[in-house]
Amino acid sequence: MSWCVLSLDVSASSTGWSVLAPKFGDYGIITTDPKMTRSDRLFMFRIELIKLILNHRPTHIVMEDTFSGLNPKTLKILSEFAGVAKEVCQEFAQIDPYVISTNTVKAYFKTKAKEDMFNVVVEMLDFDESKWNFKKDNDIIDAIAMGLCYADNVIGINKFRQEKEYGYIYNIGGQDGKKY
Repeated sequence: MSWCVLSLDVSASSTGWSVLAPKFGDYGIITTDPKMTRSDRLFMFRIELIKLILNHRPTHIVMEDTFSGLNPKTLKILSEFAGVAKEVCQEFAQIDPYVISTNTVKAYFKTKAKEDMFNVVVEMLDFDESKWNFKKDNDIIDAIAMGLCYADNVIGINKFRQEKEYGYIYNIGGQDGKKY
């Protein structure tokens, strides 16, 4: 049976996304212009997310839980974008997204801080570290990390992490050795 996991790190300004499938991996970002009205930003976000779902046809969708430690204004905006994402996933993929905590993902990669997780994933995937920057690319790497954790730890459709007596080994490469 074929599977495809779409993971979303939802944000009003830059939503990181990742597609993880047995023979294909893709990632990117959905941006909205902060100069637009919120309604227009939500509409543009919706359109881009619909395109993403129709293009990749995910069998599973995971998105990061909204962090409640934010100020109320930011929490309200993020909640609106998360609501649009959930509605689009249901309407266009007939999937109620699995909501995962950032702490679950950090625990999966045995890291304490988001920047540590960023560094682990970039190194693990052999991404050119000179081209990846935490401040600029964190949303994409978060989405990739969520997808890996969800596929392995939550639904068990692939095993990326193997426990050894001295710790963990992460195997991201496919049969051809190509990573993500």
